[in-house]
Amino acid sequence: MRYTRKVQRIGSSLLISLPKEWVEGNGIGKGSIVLIETAKDNSLHIYPALDEARESKEVVINYPSPYYEPIANKITGAYLLGYDLIKVKANRPLSYEERESIKAAVERLVSLEIVDEDATNVVAQFLLDTTTLDAEKILYRISTIVSGMYRDIIVAMQSKDGDILRSIARRDDEVDRQYFLLVRLLRSLLKDQRLAGRMSLTSIEVLDYRIAAHLLESAGDGAVELARAVESLLSHEGYDLSSMVDTARIVERIQDISVRAFISHDRKGSIEVMKLYSLFNERISGMKQETDARVIDLMHLLDKFARIWVDIADLVMPIP
Repeated sequence: MRYTRKVQRIGSSLLISLPKEWVEGNGIGKGSIVLIETAKDNSLHIYPALDEARESKEVVINYPSPYYEPIANKITGAYLLGYDLIKVKANRPLSYEERESIKAAVERLVSLEIVDEDATNVVAQFLLDTTTLDAEKILYRISTIVSGMYRDIIVAMQSKDGDILRSIARRDDEVDRQYFLLVRLLRSLLKDQRLAGRMSLTSIEVLDYRIAAHLLESAGDGAVELARAVESLLSHEGYDLSSMVDTARIVERIQDISVRAFISHDRKGSIEVMKLYSLFNERISGMKQETDARVIDLMHLLDKFARIWVDIADLVMPIP
């Protein structure tokens, strides 16, 4: 609902009155404290101070599950749903292997730490304050990790050194960790419009971030696929991939521009991505006529990877 207020001057201060409905609905009275924040669009957001005292959400996961669902899936699901305290309660003493499985599931999730355990219980707690998280920074962090993975693939193609690629699958684990953290935050923003307002994100923008997050997670998987394909080709004599380096670098430029364009709503950057992708396709089409099937398979993977960044750039709204 929108309200109109006339600014009043009392002494050296400028004042406006608060809407009666909002005041009554939030239990505001004389002496109450409200929080006022400035947003990126220069608007003001006003919240009751009680909003800061958000209750911790708890969930109990009974183990073993009657539906034979893996415990890791249930812990991850509770994390993504925004639970702060996740309690695994077993109907018998947990074995060493079961306890290690639970710990491995917890370690895959950013800022989730085991705070208590005994023979039949394991308690994990989310230690970050959601209000301190920034969707933009997490998205950039994921993009930076994937970018580093891809740069190493290019270096391996150029130097013919497959050893460079050995850590790429490991780095994809960190992509997954950051992805889960971002999804958790985005779900919280969809449920709490005031929190979304503080981060200056509309509901549509939150949904776009969710799509972009999924695409970035897919990019991490795509980088792992590319690394394996390159490593396989380099292990066979007669395959020289250095001729593909310049073409592969076009995708690196596409990646950098697409993420920046998405976050800054830069339609010109999005259009530049489309032009670069057309150039990439021209190069690939010309190269396919001069190579064998195994290298063509690598080109398909490279194109699949490039399309992910094009899809992210497509999320930028057209210029009106």
